[in-house]
Amino acid sequence: MNPNFSVHPNHVNSLAMFGLSLSSYGLMYWVNIFLARHLKIGEFDDYSVAVSVVTLLSTLATLGLEKYALRMVSLNIEREKWGRLRNFLRFSVRIIVVFSVILLGTLSLTLEAILAWRHADFHIAIVIYAAFLPVIAISLFLIEIVTVYGFQVLAMFLYRLFLPVSFAALLFSLQGLGFAISATSAVICFGLAWCLTLLMLDFAQRFASPKPLRQAKPSSHNKRKWLGNALPLMLSSLMMTVLTSAGTIVLELLYPSEFQVGLFAVSMQTCSLISLIGTSTNRYYLPMLVVLVERQDATGVNQLLVKRLRLVALLTLFYLIVIGIYGTEILALFGPDFSEAYPALCICSAGAAINALFSDSPYYLQFMGQNRLVVGLMSLGAAGMVGLSFILGAMYGVTGVAIAYAVPAITLFSLFKFLARRHLKRYLSVNAPE
Repeated sequence: MNPNFSVHPNHVNSLAMFGLSLSSYGLMYWVNIFLARHLKIGEFDDYSVAVSVVTLLSTLATLGLEKYALRMVSLNIEREKWGRLRNFLRFSVRIIVVFSVILLGTLSLTLEAILAWRHADFHIAIVIYAAFLPVIAISLFLIEIVTVYGFQVLAMFLYRLFLPVSFAALLFSLQGLGFAISATSAVICFGLAWCLTLLMLDFAQRFASPKPLRQAKPSSHNKRKWLGNALPLMLSSLMMTVLTSAGTIVLELLYPSEFQVGLFAVSMQTCSLISLIGTSTNRYYLPMLVVLVERQDATGVNQLLVKRLRLVALLTLFYLIVIGIYGTEILALFGPDFSEAYPALCICSAGAAINALFSDSPYYLQFMGQNRLVVGLMSLGAAGMVGLSFILGAMYGVTGVAIAYAVPAITLFSLFKFLARRHLKRYLSVNAPE
């Protein structure tokens, strides 16, 4: 047992991480309002689709190693296996870069071919933003590494504040120099902001890494095992990304360069605050959960999950009240016509709320060895969402795709919560102190 690894949540750190997430949400929301008002409808659609596509690809590019790092790094620090940990980090960075380049080439040959087959315009912004995929993927990996090292607030500061501030600064600098704001220039600014963030994250992980790790020599070659354990996490993350991002892509295929795409993108951007609540708390609590499971501290596991649920429930309830009262006015910030997305926003918010509340449940099940169950259910949920999006999207437009997102999300994560609670109950009974 490594006494330096804390498994006791600090409420100050929890609030600080939520504050950074809220600040990030506000900044990115402001940037999206700026872009919606300065770009033509087709340009804003291109930007939205580019972000959705690269978000989807970045989930694939990391191969699940960033999520596996939450467990792998935590356990090796706990067991003080520094050589094995150093080898894992080196291997992960190399394989993520290689796979990102492969995905970039595949995207250039496939997505634009599909759009051409649909007689849609050439969307160069998607390919340009995808060129930054290796940078984005490594950044996502290093965020988790710095988090597990115990510098959760620093990792969140760089990801949730430094990144959007850099993006906004580059955009406004471009405008100040007299250049036109377009989908292409917007994604270039976003990509450069990721480059700056990666540079800062690299400095942070070197500073935060334990001294024995820096002095250790790489040992143990378990590459196949690492990839095998990370693959289920990648698949579940991919299905989750499909669930949240595929709607924008489906609408682009159904209504190329039409207003429907922008309406749904704005709806998902607005309700993404709830997702931020879920992901930011997961980054803080999951490494503690891994160590408590390793120590077979059944009571500690239960207490940790209850604390997280209470915090997320309180924040989610506040968000839903604000959306119910001021949702139309919030959407109108993007432009008067965007208030049409209010029904879709309410529907998406319901799905996102259940997602955030129970988003720790699939990770708990996977950490306890239930990989096939989680990946299978995630795949069914994502497939159902895509299928419903094409059907309901063609019939009801943006509202139909919102329903196609919310129904699978609510069903899927409610089921995960039920399964996790049942598994935890059994775990507690088996590991209860005599």
